[in-house]
Amino acid sequence: MCGIFAITSNKRNDIGEILVECAEKLTYRGYDTVGIATVAKNRIHLRKDKGKFDEVAEKLRLSEMPGSKGIAQLRWATFGAPSKLNAQPHLDCDEDLCAAHNGNILNFLPLREQYTEEGHIVRSMNDGEICVHAVERYYDQSGDLIDAIRKGCSDLKGDYAFAVMHRDDDKIYAVKMGSSLFAGIGDGETCVSSDLPSILPVTREIVNIHDGEMIILTPETLEIRSISKGTVIERNPYTSDADIRVAQKGGYPHFMLKEIHEQVSATRTLFSAIREPYISQFVDTLIEANRVFFIACGSSYHAAVVGSYYFNELANIAAIPVIGGQFTSLYGESIGEKDVAVCVSQSGETKDVIDAVHHSLKKNTKILGVVNVLGSTLTHLSDLYLPLGSGFEISVPATKTYTSQVTLFDFLAIQAGRKKGVLNQNQAESKLNALKTQLSPLIEETISTTTLKARSLAPYLSRFSHFYVLGHGLTHGVALEGALKIKEVCYIVADGMYSSEFKHGPLSIVDKGYPIIFAIAPDDAEHIVNHLAEVECRGARIIATGEDHPLLRRYVTEEDFLTVPKSNQNLSPILQAIPLQLLAYHLATYKDIDPDYPRNISKTLTVR
Repeated sequence: MCGIFAITSNKRNDIGEILVECAEKLTYRGYDTVGIATVAKNRIHLRKDKGKFDEVAEKLRLSEMPGSKGIAQLRWATFGAPSKLNAQPHLDCDEDLCAAHNGNILNFLPLREQYTEEGHIVRSMNDGEICVHAVERYYDQSGDLIDAIRKGCSDLKGDYAFAVMHRDDDKIYAVKMGSSLFAGIGDGETCVSSDLPSILPVTREIVNIHDGEMIILTPETLEIRSISKGTVIERNPYTSDADIRVAQKGGYPHFMLKEIHEQVSATRTLFSAIREPYISQFVDTLIEANRVFFIACGSSYHAAVVGSYYFNELANIAAIPVIGGQFTSLYGESIGEKDVAVCVSQSGETKDVIDAVHHSLKKNTKILGVVNVLGSTLTHLSDLYLPLGSGFEISVPATKTYTSQVTLFDFLAIQAGRKKGVLNQNQAESKLNALKTQLSPLIEETISTTTLKARSLAPYLSRFSHFYVLGHGLTHGVALEGALKIKEVCYIVADGMYSSEFKHGPLSIVDKGYPIIFAIAPDDAEHIVNHLAEVECRGARIIATGEDHPLLRRYVTEEDFLTVPKSNQNLSPILQAIPLQLLAYHLATYKDIDPDYPRNISKTLTVR
C-alpha cells in the first residue's frame, strides 16, 4: 500500500526526471494521488494532485522539477480521501522539512489533535502528514535532525516507513518501522524505495533495511542506525541481478495480459529458483511437524487452499489453510514449537501475514516462507524460505505468482509423499516429470486455445452484476481465485464457492440465463454432473473450465466450454485458473476498465 522513492545526488540538477522514471515503477502500489518534492537553491518545490501517475506527471510536468534531491510518493488512500490536499509529500509548518510515508499511523487522530493544540499547522486528513510534524516537533527543540527523527518515531504507532528531507542540506533520511524499504548506492547518488524495481534505474548495489532502522543518505554515503539506540549498524550491499526489462509491457496492452503469458516461463524458472538442500529441509520440516498451517491472504490464500488438497492426497499431511488476519484469533494460543507455519506472500510484506509470523515466533513455532520478492520482510523472518523466481509482477491482480505458488505446493507435496512412502518411487518420478516438463507447454496451449472463447464470453457476462464460480475438491481454490480475479478487475460480485454447498441457499438465485462457472478436475467429472444438473434444470447458463468429457458435454455447449488440454488430476487445477484469468481480463477490457490498476485496491497491503 503506497510507494515512496527518494534520491539525493551530486551529479543531477534535474532530479525530477529520475524521480518520475523510478516512481513510475511503483504505480501498482497506489494510484489515488501522486506527488513529488525536490530541493533547489535551499527551497522545497512541491507538486502533487489526485489522479493516476501518468496523468498527474504530465499535467504538473513533474519530470521538469529542479534540484539534486527529492521524494516521490504514490498513494493508495486510507486516512483521508483521495485529493490534492491529502496527497503526499507533506510540508511541516515552516516549510523547511518535507516527508512522505508508506503504511498506517494508527494514532493519527489523537496526534493530529495534540499537534494542532501545540500550534502545528496540520493541513490534511492524511496520516502521512503526521510523520513530518512528529519530526518537526523535536527538530525545533534541538536542531538535531537524527535525534528528532528518533524521538518522532517514538510518538508514532503503527507500521510504516517514511523519507524526510530538510531544505538546507544534501541528505535524505528514512526509517523502516514495519513497512517495506530498500536502499541503493549508486555513483554519486543514493536512494531509498518501497520496492526494489524502482531502484534499478539508479543502481544495482542494494542494501536491505530492517525494521527499527534509520538510513542517512548523502550522495556518496549510506549510513544505517538503530532508531532505538542511535548506534551505527554495518551492513554490506549486494548486487541485484534482477532484469528490469520484465517491468516493461513488451508490446502487450496491459501488464496483466503480459503476466498471464509469462506463466509459461515462470513455471520453468521456478524449478531453477528452488534448490537443494533447501527443498529437502523444507519438506522434512513439514513431515516432522505436529501441525502444518498455510497462512496467506488473497490469491496466495487460494493457492494455499489448492496446496492443502495436494498435501492431503499426495502426502497424507493435513495442511490447514488460514487467512492471515484470522490466524492469531483461530490458532494463536494453541500453537507451539512442534507446529509449522508456512507463510505465503508474493511481496513478502503482507501485513496480516507478517503479524502472524511475529505471533508464531513468540510461540517458538517454525516459520517457512514461500515468497517472490527476495530481501522482503518475510525472507528475513523465516527460518527457511523458498523463492518463486517469478520476476516482477506489476499488475495488481496476481497471475503468474499464483500459478507458481500452486505449482510449488504440488512439487513439495509429491516430494513429501515420496519421503513418507505414500507415493512409490515410480509414482513420484512420473508426477515430478509431468510437473517439470509438461506443465509449461500445457500452459502455453491453454492460453492459445481458451483466449478467443474467454473474449467472446465477455459481452454476455458484462450484463450481470453478480454470478458464481464453483469448484470441487482440488478446484475449490481455483474457483475462489477465478471469482477474485473477476471481482478485482471487472467490479462484478463473483462469488467463489464449493459446488456441493451451492444447493444450501444460493440455488434460489438461479433463473433462466443466469451464468454459473464451474471449474472441474478430471477425476471429478462424474461426481460434478449432479451439480451441473441442479442448475441446468433451473435455466442456468453453464460455463465450464476443465478437460473435455462426454458427460460434461451434455450440459456445456462448445462456446461455453473453456477446455484445457488433457493432463492429470494434479496439473489440471493449475491449468484451469488460466482461462478464468483470461475471462477476467477480457471482461475488464470489454467494460473499459484498466485491469492493471483496479480501483480501491493495491498490490502490496502493508496494513491490517
